[in-house]
Amino acid sequence: MRFIFSEEEELVNRTGKLTAQWLALALTCLPMLGAAAAEAAAPAEGSEQLATVRTGIPHDAIYDMSIVGAHGIAVGAFGQILESKDAGASWASVASPTQFGLFGVAVNGDHKVIVGQRGTVLLGKADGGWEAVKTDFDSRLMKVGMNASGLTIAVGEFGTVVRSKDFGRTWEKLKLDWASFREDGYEPHLYSAIVSDNGRIVLGAEFAYVIVSTDGGVNWHLATKGEKSIFSMFMLPDGSGFAVGQEGLVMKTADSGDTWTTIDAKSNANLFGVWCSQHGEVVVTGQRALLRSSDGGATWVTYTDLDVIRNWYLPIAVGEADMKAAGGEQVSQTVYVAGHNGRIARLLQ
Repeated sequence: MRFIFSEEEELVNRTGKLTAQWLALALTCLPMLGAAAAEAAAPAEGSEQLATVRTGIPHDAIYDMSIVGAHGIAVGAFGQILESKDAGASWASVASPTQFGLFGVAVNGDHKVIVGQRGTVLLGKADGGWEAVKTDFDSRLMKVGMNASGLTIAVGEFGTVVRSKDFGRTWEKLKLDWASFREDGYEPHLYSAIVSDNGRIVLGAEFAYVIVSTDGGVNWHLATKGEKSIFSMFMLPDGSGFAVGQEGLVMKTADSGDTWTTIDAKSNANLFGVWCSQHGEVVVTGQRALLRSSDGGATWVTYTDLDVIRNWYLPIAVGEADMKAAGGEQVSQTVYVAGHNGRIARLLQ
């Protein structure tokens, strides 16, 4: 239930049944999809649901984004790296040491890691800027997660799982026993990696696979499986979280990914990104879809902004700012989404 893809070859349906493995498409074709949609109709002016913060050119695309404190990082097609110094309110391009597509970014303290095509790994330098790390693997890396002790996991195409114990400086390729998960030993594409400070790792993949390690990647077990692919996961420190994916897939966990409940979000769109808060806020992005819940996924609001229903958004990040209120200091959160045409927008409602 996936496409085989490369930079030069056409997408090939391995199973013979046409199924929408959209994140694989996103990592090769979404810049073109976004450009075509933009030609069909320009985004609505004066939107009441989204406010555009930054727009690039038609072939730009942003695939991942992180905001920690005042510092934001967004990465995308053709090696593009954007940085924000005001918690996402504005963005500027910075020099990149590669022209390969960049699909994942992780930040923990002063440590920053970006991953992408052909085994690309970039590290943030202490004095600013980025440097490429030499690796002995060339698989396309889709996502990266990192904890405070330096345990870093990147995942990608055809069962790729690589591990670093020093914040991404050196790497080793892990060999999972896929035959213990499937009789045919099929190696799925992996699209999401969460690494907790206690060494727990949760991976999301094709066939609704959630694969868990409790010992830093030494041993693994399959927590759940299904038919639709998981494209994104987000988990809070208390172990609650969400996973989203193919054809409207939305799943929820309350125990750090050991068990999952499928939720009906009233959408059949391919869903690419998810974020949630401890207050029950949930935001989901996708292909011509943007969903929001304020009650932990019990009910959903569908965005109808023309920019949403004619385009795609993928990563979600939240900027926080201190503000004064009648009851004292409070933290204001601003939710940002990014995707087609290198666009970054903030949610207004």
